[in-house]
Amino acid sequence: MAVTAQLVTSPARGGIAVIVLSGPEAAGVLGRVFVAKFSRRLCDQCGTGETPVLPGVLSLGRIVDGEQTIDEAIVALAGERIEINIHGGPQAARAVLALLARQGAAIRPEAGGDAALAFAHPAHDNPAIAAEAAEALLAAATPLAATAVAAQWSGGLSALAANEDPSAQALRQAAAALPQMLRLLDGAEVVVAGAPNVGKSTLANALAGRQVAIVSDIPGTTRDWVRSLVDIDGLPVHLTDTAGLWDSPGHHVDRQAVERALERIERADLVVLVHLPQEPPVPGQEALLSRLAGLPHVLSLQGKCDRYPPQPGVLGVSGVTLAGLAQLRAEIRRRLGMADFAPALAMAFTQRQQQLLLEAAGALESHRMQDARGALDRLLGR
Repeated sequence: MAVTAQLVTSPARGGIAVIVLSGPEAAGVLGRVFVAKFSRRLCDQCGTGETPVLPGVLSLGRIVDGEQTIDEAIVALAGERIEINIHGGPQAARAVLALLARQGAAIRPEAGGDAALAFAHPAHDNPAIAAEAAEALLAAATPLAATAVAAQWSGGLSALAANEDPSAQALRQAAAALPQMLRLLDGAEVVVAGAPNVGKSTLANALAGRQVAIVSDIPGTTRDWVRSLVDIDGLPVHLTDTAGLWDSPGHHVDRQAVERALERIERADLVVLVHLPQEPPVPGQEALLSRLAGLPHVLSLQGKCDRYPPQPGVLGVSGVTLAGLAQLRAEIRRRLGMADFAPALAMAFTQRQQQLLLEAAGALESHRMQDARGALDRLLGR
């Protein structure tokens, strides 16, 4: 048989199923069951992502049986070996194996032993990173997050730690990337704020791609904050639409709504402050908004730019026509430090990994080569 398929890690034990296709016709079998959504290049010389699977490329897509989708999958190609990562549970794993068998693959017995050890990448011998990657993949909220974690298992961090002569600088750079990876896995807190009726809820709905907040021309429609998980070009964001910032000393409910909005603003990683240029401020509103103007984590923009042309140099956005929305998404990523994020670079995605990378870097800088190697072996789980 030209193609074999084996379940390397059972989802019942390891939380993720890894199915390995092997043989000279493996790519042909995969091509009949895998539909790629997009591919992330792992190096500058390894292809364009125009075909379903290329060497050095992690491809996100679906395993399909005709018109039926069995599960989402991340696929990596290494020679005649294709690794299919799915997380739909034992039933999905069995369905994928049965589908591969119908496509001509010989099903080998499931790999035995500890799930984490079975999941170790053959090129890097990295069971510890494998176990951490399996857990992180279950929590990944966007395709970019899943791609970045999978890249650390099949290359990235694993390749760096397995290198016999890594540089201390490279180790420290990988350790310093932990905040980026945690932001990608945990999501950033972004708050949409501003005066009543400046288009905050419409803008929040446009960013989410669905209705997450009630929209009305009546000022004060949003009486409390509304939070939802949104994909901003691959970056998971916990987006909060807040009540309009106005001063209403005689209205207890409005005052509480503003106070709760300000609490969310103070805790946010980024505040998108929406304003309109041609409307007079609500009484007392200027004092509230001035509290935000000088904060470093505030991104100021003009709303309803379909009605009011933005001033030169001012970002104008319309939640109705979606004008300026792409620029806003890019600016949110930039402000959150994710503008040039490259998922294939070596990056720590747990505190344990960061600590061992720094330990190894310090040992190298002190010319304690054996200690450095020991720290990197512990990082890999050898």
